[in-house]
Amino acid sequence: MRKKFLLLLALLFLLAGVIFILPAVRDRVTDQTKESATEETEPSVTETETETPTETETESETETETEEPTEEESEDPGEPVDREKVETHLIVASDMHYMSPVTTDYGAAFERLVNNSDGKVIYYQTQLWQAFQEEVFAAQPDALILSGDLSLNGEKINHQEFAEKLREIEAAGVPVYVIPGNHDINKPDAGEYFGDQRTDVESVTSEEFREIYGDFGYNEAKSEAPDSLSYLVELNETTWLMMLDTTVCEPENEVYGEIREGTLEWMEECLKEAYAEGITVIPVGHHNLQRLSRVYVEECVIENCDEVLELLERYLTPVYFSGHLHTQKVMKHLTEPGMGSDTYGIWEIVSNSLILPPCQYGTVTLNTDGSIDYLAKIVDVSGWASANGETDPDLLDFPSYTENYLRTVLTNQISRQLEDVPKELKEVMVDFYTDLYKDYYAGVPISYSEKKNEFGYGLWVRYMDPSIEFRQLDGMMRDTISANNHAEIPNPIHLKRP
Repeated sequence: MRKKFLLLLALLFLLAGVIFILPAVRDRVTDQTKESATEETEPSVTETETETPTETETESETETETEEPTEEESEDPGEPVDREKVETHLIVASDMHYMSPVTTDYGAAFERLVNNSDGKVIYYQTQLWQAFQEEVFAAQPDALILSGDLSLNGEKINHQEFAEKLREIEAAGVPVYVIPGNHDINKPDAGEYFGDQRTDVESVTSEEFREIYGDFGYNEAKSEAPDSLSYLVELNETTWLMMLDTTVCEPENEVYGEIREGTLEWMEECLKEAYAEGITVIPVGHHNLQRLSRVYVEECVIENCDEVLELLERYLTPVYFSGHLHTQKVMKHLTEPGMGSDTYGIWEIVSNSLILPPCQYGTVTLNTDGSIDYLAKIVDVSGWASANGETDPDLLDFPSYTENYLRTVLTNQISRQLEDVPKELKEVMVDFYTDLYKDYYAGVPISYSEKKNEFGYGLWVRYMDPSIEFRQLDGMMRDTISANNHAEIPNPIHLKRP
């Protein structure tokens, strides 16, 4: 009995040992099987440059991703600083197209130049500039800003003489800031006009442009872009001026414009710093930021305008000044149609060419509450002529002269396209076109519905639709349905983001 009991006890111990050992063996075999399967089916770390993280590593990376913002989140500049501004007064002008009197004898070649132009009053530009200069002296703004196309066609002599005129303004206590336009650098048609001949003359390179106009922004810049003639100026403790070189002139001159990649990065650095300190940045470029013309649909807007718009709007930039079109335009950018006036969108103000009738420039006031007022003004050449003892009747009644001059130039150009139209009807069509053209470039409101009912428009439809000339005429009517000579721009900080 005792032996049977001992035998049964030994059997029980043996059975317990087997039960204890089996799970360990099973787990070890399972792990070996998994490792073998992994080696056969999964690529090595070297092949994929990745490694499956452990549970601890995954948790750690998740925590890191939560703590560090994504690229999209890092672009959000956060809440802007709203601070009282220093009241600032500016005068803005564009497209002076200065031509030195020493480059012409006002003969046949000069006549061809002006008759084939868009109506620039080149013959009286010296007097026009003197009248404008007197108004700048009287206003004593905090800065005079010129947004490109300083010269007629990039002639070196024109740039050199124009810089001397700007030196006179600075000597009177008004800082001047310039940027180039597409007519200023490496222009292949830089010329002089004597007798019946137009002759090529020397233009300027980008380096020469910066050297000639060094005293008008570049030498006092707070910062300069690495790949263009763009620069930043500190006007006062709450206002910075960002002068943007939008030209494409290397290796040769182009009409269209763009903001280069390095300049975009530089712009963001400047805007980010200003945004954090509650400083208003006023960007100025020659080419347009928005597609705002049905007449000139090519080579006017900055090629990468959408990218530039997004950058400026991200930092709540209030307004962008430009030129190039020669028309007076005011437009607020709306990212979505139907957005109310209380929604933020950058404004663009395009300055009418100073040398094209009615010869306008803009006055700008940056108010202490962050709002901005803009008003276009016509240079009072007649008042200047009278005050300075001029006897030329054209100068003493300059508005009448410019209107008649513009009508003569356009009549010569349009009549060529209306050869098959009866003479009496042709005159009606020319008058309709020149009246429309004058208002369009001056930024005067045009009623599309009223114009469509005029006899002259009906003749254009009958004889010239379809044609390039008719498309331009119809585009002028559609473009200028509201006034473009003034703007009241609220502080963008107080508006809703779209």
